[in-house]
Amino acid sequence: MAPPHFLLVTFPAQGHVNPALRFARRLIRTTGARVTFATCLSVFNRSMIPNHDNVYNLSFLSFSDGFDDGVISNTEDVQNRLLILERNGDETLSEFIEANRDGDSPVTCLIYTILPNWVPKLARRFHLPAVLLWIQPALAFHVYYNHSSIHSSGLEFQNLPSLAVRDLPSFLSPSNTNKAAQTVYQELIEFLREESNLKILVNTFGSLEPEALTANPNIKMVAVGPLLLPEVFSVSESIDQSSYSLWLDSKTESSVIYVSFGTMVELSRKQIEELARVLIEGKRPFLWVITDKPNREAKAEGEDETEVEKIAGLRHELEEVGMILSWCSQVEVLRHRAVGCFLTHCGWSSTLESLVLGVPVVAFPMWSDQPTNAKLMEDSWKTGVRVRENEEGLVEREEIRRCLEAVMEDKADELKENAEKWKRLAVEEGREGGSSDKNIEAFVETLLCETEEAT
Repeated sequence: MAPPHFLLVTFPAQGHVNPALRFARRLIRTTGARVTFATCLSVFNRSMIPNHDNVYNLSFLSFSDGFDDGVISNTEDVQNRLLILERNGDETLSEFIEANRDGDSPVTCLIYTILPNWVPKLARRFHLPAVLLWIQPALAFHVYYNHSSIHSSGLEFQNLPSLAVRDLPSFLSPSNTNKAAQTVYQELIEFLREESNLKILVNTFGSLEPEALTANPNIKMVAVGPLLLPEVFSVSESIDQSSYSLWLDSKTESSVIYVSFGTMVELSRKQIEELARVLIEGKRPFLWVITDKPNREAKAEGEDETEVEKIAGLRHELEEVGMILSWCSQVEVLRHRAVGCFLTHCGWSSTLESLVLGVPVVAFPMWSDQPTNAKLMEDSWKTGVRVRENEEGLVEREEIRRCLEAVMEDKADELKENAEKWKRLAVEEGREGGSSDKNIEAFVETLLCETEEAT
């Protein structure tokens, strides 16, 4: 009997591709399934999937979304990209499903991440099951699912954390200007509400969000994370002789501040200056990842200044204290003994990496689910402190300094102890043969039984 064949579709952004690819590998390892990983050409053109040709039972399917170089400059580009992605993706996936229908390995199920909302509609046409892989915390899903209950002070849940307006995903905030993203999320939730036997695969683990995973009895939420385990601990620590690795080797334990805002967040010139001044004046060694991505809003207004250009006048002073990079292996950095603090934008992948590797954080959320993740880290998991912005949305240098001192000095022992606790639990549940693997096995077994009954 042929193994089940999953067609996994994801949006072409690093924060979507990484967990989806890790899930594909986990699915293959735990169940022996075949997985076809479908995404846009830009993912391969930008080498976002290294060594993608050598995984057993994993194959790839690509299509164009009109932005094959991966560059998006403004909101209109995002809307246009989603439209082209749907048109080309639907055509490519439909042809693939049809071509394999009478072969040795027909598609058993479609799995999709946030944003390709057209995938379950396509699956319906072919009478195939479709399951969402939610790549944010379970709590964020409930926020979107109950968005109509949000009032002026926030959102109240029974048996879940209450969220103030500042804790909500940015697309649901009253100040949200990204209407395209808000529409996409709302369309997804409206579609899911129509499902009678709703299952959601969530990149989280049971002990991290026990209440959120069981909050709605009508939704079966399956914890399949943290998806970066166990491979995160299989990377050799000794062979990396990069400049930043050698630099970290020269620092004392827990003395370095690691600063990264991911691949999509752009800081304003003023915000970069405030942060840079704190790092210069603090005299603590730091590793700061600054890419050459231009600010989308500025570019839309005719400017084209990158973050690297924004710090040009301060670069010499910064490099007297720390190190500036355009890229690094975040996992390698976070697990280095010298790193004592992660100043992060709180993307869910970065949040999970901080938990799995036991690193306390300064939570500096910017958009999407990041405010909710920051709330959880500060108040629920108690692994960090969160910055507070002023009325103009700027986080001033004194506030940044307060948070860094709290993590590196005032609350260092408490935060580190909590971070180590979550690390132990994450490793226990995410290890090979752990509860996450068992959840995936049970999900596939149930899916196959339901598919057989339906036919």
